[in-house]
Amino acid sequence: MMVRFAYVFALVAALVPELAAAQAARSSALELIERRRMLTAEEHTHWRGVGRVNIATFSERGMCTGTLIAEDLVLTAAHCLISDRTGETYAPGNVHFAAGWRQGQRVGWSDAKSIAIHPRYAQEGLDDLERIGSDLALIRLRLPIPEDAAPPFEVAPAAAARGPLTLVSYRRDRAHALTRQDGCDLRGARDAVLALGCDVTFGASGSPLFAEIRGKRRLVAVISAMSRNNGQPIAWAVRLDAAIAEVLAALD
Repeated sequence: MMVRFAYVFALVAALVPELAAAQAARSSALELIERRRMLTAEEHTHWRGVGRVNIATFSERGMCTGTLIAEDLVLTAAHCLISDRTGETYAPGNVHFAAGWRQGQRVGWSDAKSIAIHPRYAQEGLDDLERIGSDLALIRLRLPIPEDAAPPFEVAPAAAARGPLTLVSYRRDRAHALTRQDGCDLRGARDAVLALGCDVTFGASGSPLFAEIRGKRRLVAVISAMSRNNGQPIAWAVRLDAAIAEVLAALD
């Protein structure tokens, strides 16, 4: 997961200063730790549509988090699928998705058939907010994962969310089981970018953010980057309702 520059927070917070100030005052390191916990085996079953995106080439290894939105479509961050060494998108055969990964077990697996990167992500001259707002990609799986094994999640507009979001991720420090973090409160927003009070780390790129909308869990954003502001962690996410249509249009 790429680390974005902390100064971006000032640009976003300036758009909603009252909200940013109020939310920053509420959070503490202890509260963040209390809100972040590894899921038990039983809890894991409710999140089987979230899995690990694994990269394996001759010279590179990596992992991110991805989420099924259809039996053959996985949503993740664009930068997860682009080589730091070459700047090129990984070949589909080098990208693998393990649904519901937990302690060496999975409920479904496939390599990629094709990959679609948001068309603006690779453009030159983007500032940090523009790049975060286009940091989205879709993986079409070669082998669809049946819905009864790993139910996909529905996408909904972030504006429909009421209250803080829930983050579910594989982290570098907890790479073999999902960690759930509740209470990801909004710190700022601009166009397709959300700044949230979540503590994320490497491996969490591409992780889904969920909202309870009319009593159902809906996918509203994907983690792109992390930074800190006055000692407080900030998670940067791309709103799906503002970015996913262009990725779907680019998909084979």
